Amino acid sequence: MANWARLQEQLTGLPVVKRAKHSIHFDKGNGEIVANFSGKPCHYEENGLWKPIDTKLLLLPDGFYGSPHSDVKIHKDGRVKAGGYQQKSALVNAKEGVVDGDRIVREFEFGTQYLYMKEDGFRQETVITRPPTTAEAKYLIASESGELPSKYKRSDITAVDADGAVHEFVNLGQFKKWLDAAAYPVTIDPDFAAATSNDIRGENATYSIARSTSTDRNMSSNYKQIGQYKPANFRIQRTFIEFDTSSIDDGATITQVNLKLTCLTDLSETDFDVQIVKADWHGLNINNAAQRETIYDMALSADLDDAIWRNTNGISTNTPYTSGNLSTGWIDKTGYTCYALISKRDRDATEPSGNELIYIADSDDPTESYRPVLSVTYAAAGGALLRVNMNANMQSLSGGFHG
Repeated sequence: MANWARLQEQLTGLPVVKRAKHSIHFDKGNGEIVANFSGKPCHYEENGLWKPIDTKLLLLPDGFYGSPHSDVKIHKDGRVKAGGYQQKSALVNAKEGVVDGDRIVREFEFGTQYLYMKEDGFRQETVITRPPTTAEAKYLIASESGELPSKYKRSDITAVDADGAVHEFVNLGQFKKWLDAAAYPVTIDPDFAAATSNDIRGENATYSIARSTSTDRNMSSNYKQIGQYKPANFRIQRTFIEFDTSSIDDGATITQVNLKLTCLTDLSETDFDVQIVKADWHGLNINNAAQRETIYDMALSADLDDAIWRNTNGISTNTPYTSGNLSTGWIDKTGYTCYALISKRDRDATEPSGNELIYIADSDDPTESYRPVLSVTYAAAGGALLRVNMNANMQSLSGGFHG
């Protein structure tokens, strides 16, 4: 289960001076504040106070499970509700689920289903261990009723096999055909949440076209890819992240900016710099082909930031690394601060001969300490430090679940 704000308090050991939906601000002393920003919400508002989000599931009076920050409710029989919307994968011979922290685990005849409470929605993973029959396959797809609240974005239903091959569900016939040829186990993941980061692929037999033309986006909600490789055609992967930095007072003076990322998998046979690009892609829709292309091209055309994240040489997996100091002028104190992450060899148009690729943790990674963090150090204007200190102290006084 995730309580990102509490983790930041433990890691910094500093007094909290301000809380906001996507950030927590700490007193460094001598008039300086350091704010850590998450791609996911880390606080929810109750009675005018910001409280840390904890995704642990708690039993509600109606037999569902939920968390104080969310209107999503999950039942041990597999039902998921949000407002007037409901979905459920019937599965075959499914047992009653077991509550495990922020998820309900359901065993069934040839697999396991995981139903997760998230900071901004819900995630479901159904892991199957063999090809289903046609009758079994249809019960893997969730039935739906009602209308999903507009604050959520439904993700496409996708399946990923043990070799990393991805299938986007269109109809049951194509789905069954793909499952018959897949490498097992296979993970199926329908969910809904608010997107905070994306990665986009360009693929073509001609390298210049792969670099200049996007073809699709990564379907995974837990990791993003950076780099280039050549399994058959050339494939280019660029990642785009954003942070709501509007909780910094407009009159504050920013003195230092750093980005922390975690590599999950290193497939780079040739090492490369992971460059940070000042790409303002906020408000563009990755599901729209034309806008996706605009985002993809920004990684090449927008200005590089003042430092890279790091080179892949000697990188350890599952270890957070912090970038050099980034541009203080790029931080948007009234909105979103956005970046692109790109291989220097891609940016320089150097063709790959093999794998030049890493996977980094996304803001939805189950291990909250792996998630991207933007840290901004600033000097508060006037008496702002005293005011936010009083506000933070008030916000820590009350709690409870009103589900």
